[in-house]
Amino acid sequence: MKTIALFGGSFDPPHLGHCAVVNALLEIEGLDEIIIMPTYLNPFKDAFFAPAELRLQWLREIFAKERRVTVSDFEVSQRQKVPTFTTVENLHKDCDKIYLVIGADNLQGLSSWHHYGELTKLVTFMVAHRDKIEVPSEYLELPVSVEISSSNLRKEIREEMLCAVNRKEIVQYYKNKTKENNAREN
Repeated sequence: MKTIALFGGSFDPPHLGHCAVVNALLEIEGLDEIIIMPTYLNPFKDAFFAPAELRLQWLREIFAKERRVTVSDFEVSQRQKVPTFTTVENLHKDCDKIYLVIGADNLQGLSSWHHYGELTKLVTFMVAHRDKIEVPSEYLELPVSVEISSSNLRKEIREEMLCAVNRKEIVQYYKNKTKENNAREN
């Protein structure tokens, strides 16, 4: 049995903030594995910008050299919205302890997550700083604060905010997608 950190999200696009979270997790003693879990579609959203398979591929390229990092296709392979609770239940049978890594911007809506009460019994929440939001004392703090958001990056893609491994490909994808969207609107 092992101790893992589960870091899920849309990663649309993956950026330096995500890389900083993973690097901070790699510094924590006693973590056997970090599982990055891209969503097929975030349970609180109606659409994605980049397809799930492409986001999965980008994450695998970014973290390919990190032996303690696994990029899982569990949620992507479901081809539907998957609540975090379902993912945790699936992982729980192979783990002694699960740290669920979230950004502080998720704290306000956390109680609305699917089976939140049961989820709190299965995981220990680890919260990365975001948007100067104070992390309540009942959560573990992950000392990372990189002020980048995927939604802002989609509006104005900035190469220097992306992980070096595949940044040119990601920039090109979002620039092309923006042109396609603009052409449809005109």
